[in-house]
Amino acid sequence: MDPSARRSFWDLIYAMAAEGVTVFVTTHYMDEAEYCGRVGMMRDGKLLALDTPAALKMQVVPGDVWEVHAEPLQIALNACDTCAGILRVGLAGDHLRMITERGMKEKDLRLGLKSAGLTVVTLERGEPTLEDVFLSLAKG
Repeated sequence: MDPSARRSFWDLIYAMAAEGVTVFVTTHYMDEAEYCGRVGMMRDGKLLALDTPAALKMQVVPGDVWEVHAEPLQIALNACDTCAGILRVGLAGDHLRMITERGMKEKDLRLGLKSAGLTVVTLERGEPTLEDVFLSLAKG
């Protein structure tokens, strides 16, 4: 669907839900699932988790989220495997998105990245997403 049709589709879903109609939505787009009151995550035909988007993010994502602009980017991605406390890292457009052990301090993360030979341009906290939830659930 084009963006305008997609918006109309969601407006219709909201209107039906406001009238008390239960609506089941199937989507592979995690940003769309954020609009739902409850989300069930499935893999290989098995229900992995079911709750509100906020609860899933709080309960399933195993650590803190960071948005990291580092140079050079591809080398940074590979080097993060050697950094203590980094649970998962992936490319997110022009930067890295990582999940670290809960409670990791910015200065410790910067130090670890620097010791891996990376130049950190910016480093800031991020918010967990339903994609983070799915990736956490699917790895198991």
